[in-house]
Amino acid sequence: MEKPTYTFIAATMALITLLAGCNKQRDLYDTALPILLIESNWVPSLKIADMSGRATAMLYKSAPTKDNSITKEFFYHPNTVKTKVERGEYDVLLFNGMMFSEKNTNLDNIFFRNTDRVETFEAVVVEVAPSPRLVRAEGEYIASNDMELLTSAHTRTFVEGERQYFLKYKNGRNGFTALDNNVEMELKMMPVAISYPAQVIVHLINPKSAAVANGALRGFTGSAFMASGKPNSDFNVTHHLKLNHLTFPNPITEPKKGTIESQVFVTFGPPLDKPERHYTFELSIILRDGSLLNRIFDVTDQVERYINEIIAYHKYPGEKQVEIFILIEIFLELPEVIEIPNGGGGNGGSSIGVNPWEDDEIIVVKIVP
Repeated sequence: MEKPTYTFIAATMALITLLAGCNKQRDLYDTALPILLIESNWVPSLKIADMSGRATAMLYKSAPTKDNSITKEFFYHPNTVKTKVERGEYDVLLFNGMMFSEKNTNLDNIFFRNTDRVETFEAVVVEVAPSPRLVRAEGEYIASNDMELLTSAHTRTFVEGERQYFLKYKNGRNGFTALDNNVEMELKMMPVAISYPAQVIVHLINPKSAAVANGALRGFTGSAFMASGKPNSDFNVTHHLKLNHLTFPNPITEPKKGTIESQVFVTFGPPLDKPERHYTFELSIILRDGSLLNRIFDVTDQVERYINEIIAYHKYPGEKQVEIFILIEIFLELPEVIEIPNGGGGNGGSSIGVNPWEDDEIIVVKIVP
């Protein structure tokens, strides 16, 4: 049997020494990042205190390379969210809804685009099929009337704290205070509405003459920038509306006066930086004798007053409990029309020139005392 060489003996001794040293080194150091605590108040805009599972926080860090480092956090607590951050400047954006991706959210009829930068982060209303009773212009974007109310808040802040190191284990034993819960900064934010409920009401003389009524509201925008809350002035949309709620405010004293009303719908509203824009409402009514009545109304004056309200609302959020409700009112006199009863001449007993109405287009008569 050959004797071990000197090189083999030296290597073996070095390995034993190294293992012995590892057994003695039983301390462990870890790192801790500053924690940003965000507290939010959604009551003024949504009348909701608990936003657990209903809201998202986005943090955009301004890096020296001008690239943005983005952190996304969901609200799992009623109105707070925590996130670990590095030292630096951040844009913080809050909004209701869980954004898993730009096109995957739990919001009704809303998607996002250009979310890589806080300045371009934009909420967009979903496009829907046009009403079969209305003419659609070429390239016209028909906006959903069933989108959810959207609110957001934005602020910019600088985090002073830096990464810290702390002793987590000493001689293999725990018991040292970790810095994981070290809150470096607290932000208090209050989201405000960037979309608004709206309704169109048409005041009629001889409202019983109407069989089917539809309308197209033109000039509003189809998206809004989340950080500024401003509608996108370059994105025009049209809202197609069924005016299928007939009411008689004073059926005894004024039986020939009534209103036809649209549903309450949600819109991003008018642009705020183009006061010269015009707004119109196209009204299309099929009368009970089968004839068609079309009118276009200029509603610019009515819309402009809401522009001023929205600007003031965003300039001084929270100072007043302001609820913006966009109401467009139209006034029109219809000719008196007597529907030809079944059995009459002209078209085999049916109303002249009229096909049967679809159920969702029948005017619902609701007598209001």
